[in-house]
Amino acid sequence: MNDKTYEGTPVCHFFTREWVKMGYNVKVVHFESLFPRYYYWIGKLFKKLIQAKTGCVAYTNTPRKFQRYSVDNIPVLFIPILKYVPHTMFTPKRIREALNIVLNDLKSSSFEPDIITGHFLLPQLQMLYLLKQEFPRAKTCMVLHSDGLAIPRLYKEYQQLMNSVDVWGFRSKAFQHSFESMYGKQEKEFVCYSGIPEKYIVPIKRNFSKGIYRFVFVGSLYKLKRVGDTLKALKNVFGEKEFSFDIVGDGAEKENLYSLVKELGVTKQVHFHGQLSRDKAQDIIRQADCFVMVSSREAFGLVYIEAMAKGCITIATKGQGIDGVIVHGENGFLCESENVEKLIILIKQIVSLPSLELQRISDNAVSVAKNMTDRKVAEHYIHSII
Repeated sequence: MNDKTYEGTPVCHFFTREWVKMGYNVKVVHFESLFPRYYYWIGKLFKKLIQAKTGCVAYTNTPRKFQRYSVDNIPVLFIPILKYVPHTMFTPKRIREALNIVLNDLKSSSFEPDIITGHFLLPQLQMLYLLKQEFPRAKTCMVLHSDGLAIPRLYKEYQQLMNSVDVWGFRSKAFQHSFESMYGKQEKEFVCYSGIPEKYIVPIKRNFSKGIYRFVFVGSLYKLKRVGDTLKALKNVFGEKEFSFDIVGDGAEKENLYSLVKELGVTKQVHFHGQLSRDKAQDIIRQADCFVMVSSREAFGLVYIEAMAKGCITIATKGQGIDGVIVHGENGFLCESENVEKLIILIKQIVSLPSLELQRISDNAVSVAKNMTDRKVAEHYIHSII
């Protein structure tokens, strides 16, 4: 959405921007749930609480009529679709209205798609099916940001809709494996990872002769991010020994983290930087030895790749989106979320590693990140469909 107050990561835009650079003609259709006005009043009142509890962006200003605009010269058709209950399907009437807007827009610009790809289940899975009826020669791709467990609940005719998808994409290997356990392996699948700007690949020849003692976290300060667990673990591991922990970000958990820092007696070691731009955060990551984020729920987490690109020893959440990109002990480390004791054990293990072993893991992390730029993941995405 063309909205400066939007606080999410524009994942889909990163892909489309690269496809345009590659010479593809791209149109974006953005469907957004539209609720009665009182939902947005509640959203404004409890925005921070909603985001802290769910990790989701709370919309407070969804336009009530469709709009056309462009972002980085990519045409976008924004279509709000009215519904009354979150996480439920739209009525057939609303879906048909939205589809007609799309078809009229495509017709007016003489645009006939060769590929139709959608992210998120609602209402994209149904829209892919309907658009396939209009453009039978087009290849369809459905990219899941979840494991697909909700598909039968959302769509009564789900098997028919799923059969219209030519290619399935998954935002993580964990989602892919879970999906396959429920629906079986599909004829054509791929893992749809996100990438980082190539300028963030600034390999630093790390020297771990002084060991690991500078830690960093970059992200929203919500309870789901488990930053407090990292604070407790670092205090336990280092005690009165020298260490530093830079925290970049803002959110509803900030005041609780301030109190915890005082309670643990680590006010001199912990530095809160507040919300910084993505570019400025890179400088702080570059100065750290180790990046730690053991979120209890993390679909992917681009900041992990940003940290790996700087050669940081990276600790991520086991069983979440980055698991599979990070291979434990090879290019980073994985730890169960909400388990301070295991995090303590892991950090103790890492700080005791020889400098040459840390160097090997750091070099491997940089090698992985080099293959996960915006350009390379966008190429992988489009070639997986073609």
